[in-house]
Amino acid sequence: LYDDAAENASAVTRDYVFDLDKNGPPALSIFGGKITTYRRLAEHAMEKLAPFFLGAGSRWTATAPLPGADMDARHTAELCRAYPFLDASVAERLLRAYGGEAKAVLGDARRPEDLGRDFGYGFTEREIDWLIREEWARTPTDILWRRSKLGLHLDAGAREAIAAHIETRRAA
Repeated sequence: LYDDAAENASAVTRDYVFDLDKNGPPALSIFGGKITTYRRLAEHAMEKLAPFFLGAGSRWTATAPLPGADMDARHTAELCRAYPFLDASVAERLLRAYGGEAKAVLGDARRPEDLGRDFGYGFTEREIDWLIREEWARTPTDILWRRSKLGLHLDAGAREAIAAHIETRRAA
């Protein structure tokens, strides 16, 4: 939250505040904001920066899907055709989590064993390794709570096994 000098913490603004430094190359600092208003924040930030960039267009992101987020039943069926051993519920989870990158997560797997241990919900060693390599996940918390929310569903034994797998990757 941005410290707006409110006397009562519950009165502190939940909105964002911009500070545009025009001395030298423009530098826009953003304070505050909420995850639920990220698109509005991004559009307002671009409005602030637009005068410094020739050809900056008008707003367009309000209704545009995020890259890879336009997955539907057709994509699930396609992923299941490419990986026939994959359960449709796992394909849907992978598509929701990674969009068009789901195939990159699965890579050259031709059978379930190629994905390594399944910790539950189709969450495998291969996926963990991909998160570490491609998304710079470093801890079980990164993977189970920040990136996937699978920590809500996996039991303590699975979470401990995931932590041990991550540790073996760090040691390698």
